[in-house]
Amino acid sequence: MLDKLRFYVPFAWRFAILRRPAPLIYGIALTDHCNLSCRGCRVSNTGRPDMSWAQVVQALKSAWARGFRDVYLSGGEPTLWRDGQRTMEDVVTEVRRLGFFHVHVYTNGMAGIRTSADVVWVSMDGLPGVFDTRRGPGFSDVERAVREGGHPRVAVIYVIDRRTAAGVEPFLRWVRDTAFPVLGVMFYFHTPYYGRDDLFLDAAERAPVIAQLLAHVRAGLPVLNSRAGLRALASGRWPRRLPVAYVADVDGESVCCRASALAGDVCADCGYAACTELTEARRLRPSALIGMARYW
Repeated sequence: MLDKLRFYVPFAWRFAILRRPAPLIYGIALTDHCNLSCRGCRVSNTGRPDMSWAQVVQALKSAWARGFRDVYLSGGEPTLWRDGQRTMEDVVTEVRRLGFFHVHVYTNGMAGIRTSADVVWVSMDGLPGVFDTRRGPGFSDVERAVREGGHPRVAVIYVIDRRTAAGVEPFLRWVRDTAFPVLGVMFYFHTPYYGRDDLFLDAAERAPVIAQLLAHVRAGLPVLNSRAGLRALASGRWPRRLPVAYVADVDGESVCCRASALAGDVCADCGYAACTELTEARRLRPSALIGMARYW
């Protein structure tokens, strides 16, 4: 705890008061291999090689030396990553050995969620029927993995697109009414990394959905997005590509997300709500600070 305070207090001073963004969060996209073929995703099953164990360790050591202290693992589907006998859990162990403060995992949940990571973020975009429009069949498998996995800190990522938007409120009520064992639901919007497509909602179309999310927050439904973060997402007035977060894959590093390596500048249409949570925490918005304490 003392080491965390020694890091986070000066970091918060530089980040929020002096307005000097500094490294904090480092992502490792271990593999592009995935057991799903989700609509809107083109970073899965591309044929690119996985990161090797040596590449992962080198990336983590470099990140630590540059001041990053929190790590997340993603893909593709990170639970499928292998290098010889090593699995994702060996990466989690290495993250802790190197001294990082937190490690989060982003998964579709299809292969289970048994991990010692601090928080597991599971992708679920609606109830059966709506879920299927983005991820295909598999809702019951993911639900079972969460209910039976026994992990103490699981949260849901729900991506809102033209097909999943109508499923937001029913899903939130289902989470609440069935006592689904999660911290809550973080809502992102489909980001058109490869150009605008039939799933994309523009700013005018996102606005009423965000208004509904704010109403759900007021009603006490399990929304993890803060009021400040949602308002920033609606206005579009938040800085892009803050060097607080980097992500590495087999081809190298990117600031914030891998879009720069995939499709050029898509920041204007970004729906990655975690970014607005960070920027609003930087602005010392109480709802963002309180919200992040729930899952960080």
